[in-house]
Formats: sequence, structure tokens, C-alpha cells
Amino acid sequence: MKIGRNDPCPCGSGKKYKRCCYERNDSIPSEVPSQFERLKAKQLQIKKQQGLGRSIISIDSKGYRFVAVGNRMYYSKKWKTFHDFLFEYIRMVFGKEWIQDEFTKPFEERHPVAQWHEIAHKYMREHLSGDGAINTVLMTGAVSAYLNLSYNLYLLAHNVKVQERLIRRLKDISQFRGAQYETYVSAEFIKAGFSLEIENEEDKRTTHCEFTAISKATGRKYSVEAKARQLSKNNVSIGNQLYNALKKNAKHERVIFIDINITGFVKEVPNIVNELKRKEKTLKINAQPSPSAYVFVTNHPFEYDLEEISEHRAGFAHGFKIQEFSFNFRFTNIRDVLIARQKHKDMFDLVKSVCEHDEIPSTFDGESPEFTFAGKEAPPRLLIGEKYIIPGPENKDIEGVLINATVSEAEKKIIGVYRTKEGKQVICTNPMTNDELSGIRDRHLFLWQITCSFKPSMPYDLAYA
Repeated sequence: MKIGRNDPCPCGSGKKYKRCCYERNDSIPSEVPSQFERLKAKQLQIKKQQGLGRSIISIDSKGYRFVAVGNRMYYSKKWKTFHDFLFEYIRMVFGKEWIQDEFTKPFEERHPVAQWHEIAHKYMREHLSGDGAINTVLMTGAVSAYLNLSYNLYLLAHNVKVQERLIRRLKDISQFRGAQYETYVSAEFIKAGFSLEIENEEDKRTTHCEFTAISKATGRKYSVEAKARQLSKNNVSIGNQLYNALKKNAKHERVIFIDINITGFVKEVPNIVNELKRKEKTLKINAQPSPSAYVFVTNHPFEYDLEEISEHRAGFAHGFKIQEFSFNFRFTNIRDVLIARQKHKDMFDLVKSVCEHDEIPSTFDGESPEFTFAGKEAPPRLLIGEKYIIPGPENKDIEGVLINATVSEAEKKIIGVYRTKEGKQVICTNPMTNDELSGIRDRHLFLWQITCSFKPSMPYDLAYA
């Protein structure tokens, strides 16, 4: 493919070809631009699946799957999916002996993680295909709770550091709920592209928020606090959690996450918003009006029915004493919308990331499982940088290179932009199959290949790598 003088230079500098590499090298191999486009598409796909933190680093070599987590390397012959790895990761973080000790207790007295582990394994056994293939089922409450905690711990270890104090709190049943929610909040900031500075909570000279989040986009810093209500409360009040969060010392703008832990969350949203608005007028901290904060109210209903298909997480954001970020604030013109978007860019980006990156990756390379695990039966697909025959002038077929594409789910079509030999850009559409559509939809599937080993003293023990 000939590179036009005014085309972007394939070296990736962002300059026009004539002002960059044209004079130095006018014989760039024809496949280079396509390779660059394909690489950019791959990077975008990984970010869409995994967020803006460090991507999964993994290779398959000589029958072993190697996974890097921070500065540590884990490996096993059994991990075919990323879910396989996550299912063993908690055991490696908590310690094999700790898990074994929990399994010696009666089920009702075990730690929640050990209970989830057993219920999830029972579910896995019931859906094993027995032919060594990848098994795919919808996530139950137990599977969702277990994998989400494991993924959060992985993201912390891979991007920041998992403090021993956090692991001790997670192992302590009396502190587990709060520590578990902290891992979720940390993970959401990591996926949204923030760097984290963990507070030293062992310093008792003053109170601390959970951590400081630093936006890589704007450089602004936020003091983040996470509060989780206990399960099965008979009300939806979050006043205590809000007060306890706001009374903490904060060095920067405040962001507060509160998990409400109820069923039927959606119908209670108006009541929760009304309480927040009342507290804006009445809540005082040390006899002074309470400070402002970005408040995120979330709901993780996994544990209300551990053996059934899990209900999705839900939540909303509200500007506590921040009018233009309030839950139901109405703008009167587009100019004010744009000003608010820029002023609160980091929080709008966080909201967007929470919505987009709510599914746990099942593959190691950012690819859709429908294409990774289907082998020769994988559905056909369009690839950025490949050449295709497309309709041309006078109903004649011509050759074009796919340079960009988007999906319209409603129309079940792929809308592609192709570059012809003459350098012109042509828009063409392709119908999508149901398999192709399923590859881009969020279905919260659980994919695993590990075979469970069962022992009398430890009924649900995974092989430990």
C-alpha cells in the first residue's frame, strides 16, 4: 500500500509522512502501516476490557502459563483462562494453610471466602463437560463474590502493593466486609487510570482516609474513603457511613464510596438521594457545616443468593454539596454541561470506567473468549489492517484496507472504514452473526478449565500451583 505524502507517518510520530520519514526512507515496507493499525486496535481492545491500569502480563511457554503480578511471577500447567488463575490467586495470597484450616471447620463457622470457595466448586462440578474443554456458565453469587475479590487483590498487587495489614483484615471475619469493599474501591480507581498512594493507617496521631488517588489525566489528587454497611439491614439509611467518612481528615478533595448492601436497590435510589440532600443541609462535623464530597453509592448483592445466578452490581454518583455533579441536577444549556464536564473531568471519567469495566477478563491477552477458545470453529471476523473486497464505483468490486470500525448492536452491523489503493476512504457495512455479537456483550460469564481434586478432609481443594 502506497503511503501518501499527507498521510500520518507510519512511524507513529503523529506528523505527516512528508514532514517525517519521507526524505529519510521512501521504501517503508507496505505491511508496516497495517501492522501499526492492528497494534493500535489491539491496545484499544485491551484497554476496553481491562481498563487503564497495567494490563495483564502473561505468556504460555512449554505447557506452562506464566502470569506476572507486580514483581512476582506465578505459573501453572492448569490455567487455560484468566478465571482459572484468579480462582487460585486468593489461595496463594491468603496462604494454603489458612484455607486448609478453614475447611476443617463446620461450614457455618467458616470464613466467607472459604464458604464461597466451596459453593463455587460445587457449581463447577455440576457443569463440568468432562472432555477437557473450556467450561462456560453464568456466574452465581458465590462465583461473583470470590472472583471479584481475587481480581481486586490482583489489580492492587499488579499496580500498587497489597499491604500485609489488608490481608490480615481480610482474614479477620469481624473486619472482612470493610476490607473487602476497600479492595473494590481501589480496583475501580486503578481501572479508571488513577495511581494510588496508600495511607499509613498504623499512624494513630490522626485519622486517615483509605488512600490518595492521583489522576494521570489532570494530576489532581483525591482523598478516598470507603464504607460498607453490614448485610440484611432493614433500612436504606447511609447517614452513619457518610458522617464517619466526612469526619476523617482529608488532605485533598474528598471521594466517598458507600456500599449499601441491600436487595431491590433500584427502587430505593430516590430515598437514598433524598437522604443525601437532607444531610447537605443538616449534617455537621465538629459543630461545623460538613465538607463537600463526591459520593458514590454502590450495591453488591452477590451474597444474598450465593447459589443462584448473581444479580449485577449497581450504583450511582452524587455531588454532596457539589451542585453540578448532583444525581438529578438539570442543566439549562450545553455550555454549562461542557464547563461541568471539564471541571469534574476526573469523576466523570471514573463513572464511565465503573460502567465500562465491570466485567472480569476471562482471557490473558485482551481477546474475546469466543475467538480465543473456539479454535477452528471461531466465528469469522474483520481485522484492522487486512485487505478486503468491497463495493466500488459502478457496482464493481475493489480492494480496500480496513482502517477503523465500530459496531451497531441495534442493527447487528459492523460499520467499517476502508482505504483504497488510490488513498480514498470508503464506508461499508457488514452484517454480524449472533456469535460475533455475543463476543462484545457483557454477560458476566465464568470460564474455567481447572479440574477439581477432592479429598475427604478437604472436600473442595483445588490443585495448588
